[in-house]
Amino acid sequence: MNPGVPGTAAPPPPATPAPPVATGPIGPIDGAGRIASIDALRGVALLGIVLVNAQFFGLPLDSYLDDGSDPLPTADRITVIATTVLADRKFISIFSLLFGFGLAMQRSRQLAATGRFAGFGLRRMAGLALFGLVHALGLWYGDVLFLYALVGTALLLLLAVPTPIRFWLGVGAIGGTAVLATGLGAVGLLVPSAPVGEFDPSVRGLDAMLAGGFDPSHPAWIVGEVAAYRDGPFLDALAFRAMAWGFMLVAALLSFGWHVLGMAMLGSWMFDTGFLGPDAAARRRRWAAVCLPLGLTAAIGIGVAWTAVGRTSLPWSPILDGLHGLEAAVLSLGIVAGVAAAVDAGRMPAAGLFTAVGRMSLSAYLLESVLFTGLMQWWGLGWFGTVGRAGLAGLAVAVYAGVVVFCLAWHRRFGQGPCERLWRWLSYGRAARS
Repeated sequence: MNPGVPGTAAPPPPATPAPPVATGPIGPIDGAGRIASIDALRGVALLGIVLVNAQFFGLPLDSYLDDGSDPLPTADRITVIATTVLADRKFISIFSLLFGFGLAMQRSRQLAATGRFAGFGLRRMAGLALFGLVHALGLWYGDVLFLYALVGTALLLLLAVPTPIRFWLGVGAIGGTAVLATGLGAVGLLVPSAPVGEFDPSVRGLDAMLAGGFDPSHPAWIVGEVAAYRDGPFLDALAFRAMAWGFMLVAALLSFGWHVLGMAMLGSWMFDTGFLGPDAAARRRRWAAVCLPLGLTAAIGIGVAWTAVGRTSLPWSPILDGLHGLEAAVLSLGIVAGVAAAVDAGRMPAAGLFTAVGRMSLSAYLLESVLFTGLMQWWGLGWFGTVGRAGLAGLAVAVYAGVVVFCLAWHRRFGQGPCERLWRWLSYGRAARS
């Protein structure tokens, strides 16, 4: 049976290199045992993620819905199209694949060393949830760590499902998410917005939310949101951050969280079938040759169509939203296969820089938020709402460059990243060397 095609037969043994089996309490993989392509892919994903997140760091929540009624400058319009085509949902899909791959690898190592995994896995997800709570409420509402903790907890159970079945469950979750996104998007557009009446533009915090009917598109909400993030105080910013995070969690549970779970299941299938192992180079090249052009062509078509019809038109906008998730899944699979092939062949540009970030992906992800919120919010430079989309994309590149410098310097001096050290202490119950 072709190992690249899921079926009912048992999968081949994982070809991914694994560290030696421990005779005592198992710890994290050391530097020599790490898979270079995984670290490089994490670093690439973090660049794409900060580019997508830039507008959420610097603009009101409603800015994501662009119906074309307020035309953007040319540079901003180009930025929106390029981000939609090349980055939006692609890199979080890649990170989800890698998350599932990593959890499956940790399970394999723990079972081989101790015969147990559930307690370790739950501690690890609890630690990740703690990071997510602090991140979402203390810095930025767009946190994904808490969502990953929920997905990871579900995946702890699903890893016991036979590999071929888990593959098709992942495909089904991704397809189901597309259907959900289409249906919920249509319902959302059919529900009329509350009429905008007179409101006091000086209201702030919770009063601004109440005046706007808890609708992020209402002018009262937008005015209050901009003031809270740009001017403070902390409690006003916290109120908007907590409410927006709540919206994000509901949206994730109803729709996109299932896409993340589906991609994580595919990532675990990659581990089980040795997709990133040394014996699967030809297989990765085949997947890249199919998924990259197919996904990119679909992404370009959807980006052009969205530009033509807008984000709030019926019925096309919800349909395009559903298709967007499908093409993101296909393109992300192609990127994973292509980048892994390039790294393994020694042909990946700037591989060392991406790998430096990927080795410390949790710390790097949180540092992106610290730097960007420092630029945008009241406790830093207070640029929130004053920088356009093109400018935010430029700042995203600058922030990522700063993260690269930090990761290189920190790893040279200390090895393991600061957040990785804390997370692993929470998981293993002791400090571990990188």
